[in-house]
Amino acid sequence: MSFIGWMYDLAREQSPSEERLDEIFTRSREVGYQAVARYLEHRFAYPSAPWAAGPACLTPEVARRLIARHKARGLRIIPFLNTLGHMEGFIRAEGGQWLRESDTTWGSEQTCATRPECREFAWGLVSDALSVFDDEWVHLGGDEARQLGECPACAARLAEIGKAGLFGQYYGEMCRRVLAAGRRPGLWSDMVLLFPEALDHLPRETLLFDWQYDHRPRDTTRRLRAAGFDVICCPAVHTYDSVWCHLDLTRTNIDEHAEDAAAEGALGVLVTTWENHHFTSYAASIPLVYAAGRRLSRREDWIRALLATAGPAYTYAAEILGNGIPSVSDFLRPGRWRRLRDALVLRLNPFRLWVVWRDEATGRVGDRILALCGEVDAALPSGHPLRFPSELHRVGVLWVRAVEDAYRAYVDRDLEACSEQLAVAARILARLRPGLQAAAEWGGSHVDLERLNAGLAFVETVRTRVRTLPPGAYRPAFQTLVNDRYLRTDQAGWMTTLQR
Repeated sequence: MSFIGWMYDLAREQSPSEERLDEIFTRSREVGYQAVARYLEHRFAYPSAPWAAGPACLTPEVARRLIARHKARGLRIIPFLNTLGHMEGFIRAEGGQWLRESDTTWGSEQTCATRPECREFAWGLVSDALSVFDDEWVHLGGDEARQLGECPACAARLAEIGKAGLFGQYYGEMCRRVLAAGRRPGLWSDMVLLFPEALDHLPRETLLFDWQYDHRPRDTTRRLRAAGFDVICCPAVHTYDSVWCHLDLTRTNIDEHAEDAAAEGALGVLVTTWENHHFTSYAASIPLVYAAGRRLSRREDWIRALLATAGPAYTYAAEILGNGIPSVSDFLRPGRWRRLRDALVLRLNPFRLWVVWRDEATGRVGDRILALCGEVDAALPSGHPLRFPSELHRVGVLWVRAVEDAYRAYVDRDLEACSEQLAVAARILARLRPGLQAAAEWGGSHVDLERLNAGLAFVETVRTRVRTLPPGAYRPAFQTLVNDRYLRTDQAGWMTTLQR
């Protein structure tokens, strides 16, 4: 392979200092990476969009200093933008609403592929990146553009050229402009695999980054290579779909991408990392990234590579957190996405975790998870980054058990005991604060502390609901009482649901 790199997702609430980035880039080169990709989205201070530059985002000045230092040490620093889908950081900032393709959204948002002012806005972002980053490659994004054709301007073209035409014409023009600027454009491959006719619009110099996180990329990479494109195979460190990281899935995914890259003539491998927020952090998982660099560049055994980058205590604890705990819980096993964090954190209503996990967490599965967390803590020194994912598992179990006790008191009509037990549950949840503070200080999400505050505030809201229930025999079901749409006098609970 002629290329070995990894991608650092700055876009998801990351705020690493220049010193932290300097340390990460130095270690990356030492373990065998030739390049670090900086996935930016809205977390870069683009001169053409100053209204979108949030607190602690990467600045051009810091980026230039880092590029100069590490280029001299043999490390490429490659800009990864997004210029169509995943533009919510711009669209949801004041001054960017006009970019929106439509009001139908699945979480991320897309700009319009037709309006000239939207295309020029995207090119302004690319131009900003080209003026700061001096690498040969610039990645334009292009993944998960799921709103193609929804605005009136795009819908008018849809019948004539289809979604493949909308996507292909948009990025064909963008890629040619990059080539004219003396650089080489890159795109994620998922949309051209979905709409292969879009490939006809792209210059063959375009690099296609083939990410396949649930299976090996052999067939898709072969198709892209047969169409005449250079390909980079892109596995993932599976933190985004877990409580901490699915360890075996990560190792298998990386190995299969490396094997298929060699077999199908791809240029190499880019290890992707995503979404180290919502109560996960790079501090806890970056040793896996470094171990992957040794594995790819030196063909080291995974265990040997991890021992070299993080030591025996981390290696032992990672096995428990990444394989042992998921194997004892159907709720937490691979393929279930990130259900604990979704229910506890993302919805800002931690009682959702009680609703969906009470059967396991209050029984033998919960006991086993607590025992495994004890093994992790016994192996690690105080303050070690892996102690937080251990604490997150433990708090999840203990939180559900405390809420279950509150529920039992509620059933018994002991509302004072129910309120007191909810206060106990809140204190359990608050145990996550030191770990979240440490992650923020390392360069991770500062928003997670606000998420914890929001969760604790909602617990107090439920306690108030318990204390102010209307008199009489009637009481709402506890599941209704802890719903974020509960209204005190709405007996039918029209806006609440007990769905799991």
